[in-house]
Amino acid sequence: MVRTLALIDPVRCHPEQCYDGICPAIRECPRRLLRQDAPFEIAYFSGDSSLCRGCFKCLPVCPQKAIIKG
Repeated sequence: MVRTLALIDPVRCHPEQCYDGICPAIRECPRRLLRQDAPFEIAYFSGDSSLCRGCFKCLPVCPQKAIIKG
């Protein structure tokens, strides 16, 4: 069975539109897989993408809808 993972669409991600340039989805990931090197930089998934459990708690909090099911 293929598992659906969360992915970040870098074209849609505009951290300058997030409060203080911090991606709100970072706080929602229960496995702490989302990272942002500095405010106003595009968020990314760190480490092994297979660690994503597909809970998609990050999806509804992204104001630009840049996190998608992939």
